[in-house]
Amino acid sequence: MSIKALQTQRNAETRSNWESFAAHRQHVSSLLARAAASTADRLCVLGAGNCNDLALDELLTHFGHIDLVDLDATALAAGVVRQVAADDRIGRHGDIDVTGILDLASKWRPDAPASDAEVDACIAKAQRAAIALPNAPFQVTASVCLLSQLVESLVLTLGETHAKFLDLLKTIRLRHLELLFDLTRPGGTVLLISDIVSSLTCPQVLSAQAAELPRVVADAVSSQNFFTGVNPFVLRMLFETEPQLAAQVESAHLSAPWLWDLGPRTYAVCAVRAVKS
Repeated sequence: MSIKALQTQRNAETRSNWESFAAHRQHVSSLLARAAASTADRLCVLGAGNCNDLALDELLTHFGHIDLVDLDATALAAGVVRQVAADDRIGRHGDIDVTGILDLASKWRPDAPASDAEVDACIAKAQRAAIALPNAPFQVTASVCLLSQLVESLVLTLGETHAKFLDLLKTIRLRHLELLFDLTRPGGTVLLISDIVSSLTCPQVLSAQAAELPRVVADAVSSQNFFTGVNPFVLRMLFETEPQLAAQVESAHLSAPWLWDLGPRTYAVCAVRAVKS
């Protein structure tokens, strides 16, 4: 199955999860709303999917225009229609691969390893990945639980045991963060929101009170119990240690974690908020 087909299938499976997303949606929408400096500001959300993470009506009271980006155009259309009537303040941009390599990676299988040369070519292409959006640059640009999906696509196609896996992962991750800054105007805000660990491997998140959750997440991370490539403390550090990012960062902060109920599993989620200099 191609990566796009897999994401389309997963969006279809979670399309009806509007109610269970309520607390997560409130956290995400509040973070986005607080980043708006003016009701004329423009917001861009990468990985919008079914829009279950986004309270669009509320966000439209804080932003003059919202651009939603996803690989799955069908999910975007259905998600917007469910929440708001036709509104020219919302732009939908489907069929967009933010990595630039999903067509190549979809041909790989861990049991039939890609050659090092093929992965090197993919790395070179990923380093040049860019997307053109008509309303860029934005006052606020956010990636909403997308990075873990991008990493998972590499796990499913290249495989974690491949000698070049970490090289490609780091390239995809860094370019994703750079892309957020590319799409943001000076003085604007970048938000990287990512799921970290689920109740499948960390059942403690299910019983943790809000005040206890930071410790639960820190303990999970210290024991290497987190989704590959999304250690929140590493993500926070990258904003200030990677030269391509540090030169553009005025400040960067890691939020307290919160819970996301995705039906059979509950995820711990947090955000890195950075201001572009």
